[in-house]
Amino acid sequence: MMLRFAVPVALALTIAACATPPADQSSPASAPPPVVAAPAPPAAKPDASRAPASSWKTNAAAVAIIKESEGLRLEAYTDGVRWLIGYGHTATAKKGMRITEAQAENLLRQDLAVCENAIAKIISVPVTENEFGAMASLCYNMGTGNFAKSPVVTKLNAGDYAGAADAFLTHTRGTLNGVKQEIPHLKTRREKERALFLAP
Repeated sequence: MMLRFAVPVALALTIAACATPPADQSSPASAPPPVVAAPAPPAAKPDASRAPASSWKTNAAAVAIIKESEGLRLEAYTDGVRWLIGYGHTATAKKGMRITEAQAENLLRQDLAVCENAIAKIISVPVTENEFGAMASLCYNMGTGNFAKSPVVTKLNAGDYAGAADAFLTHTRGTLNGVKQEIPHLKTRREKERALFLAP
């Protein structure tokens, strides 16, 4: 024989409520915000003003430095070691030689072409027109052999552009009256070449 007990209605509702699983209380407002990846930084742009050395010719600024530094002589002269004429041309200069200003300009351009070809072969990194022009002036003054051994070349080919600029100032010494010393006009010329090298 089974015994039945009456359950109060209020207690039955309470039991039912406890047995019902709670509804999902989450809502869009309380959800954590989605994680958004930060945009990648833009890639560094290459310096568009730099190009292989073979792309350039000596610019007007560099030619001005050369002409101002060398001076124009239409009659051959000697520096005590060799004969020069025009804008410091030596290859064909000889005692008693005379030329016109137009011939001096042609000799300058011929000598610059030698330097330009040498720079194109020696320099392995891209350069600006002003960097190229500054090196052309240095090469014109030193000769291609000495230029190739210059710390300007060593540092530049290593990618040290600032170091290459400062290296111009290492070429300020020469022989004066038989004594190796700093030559004021060479120091001035190197400062101008360095300034051109650094110019944008």
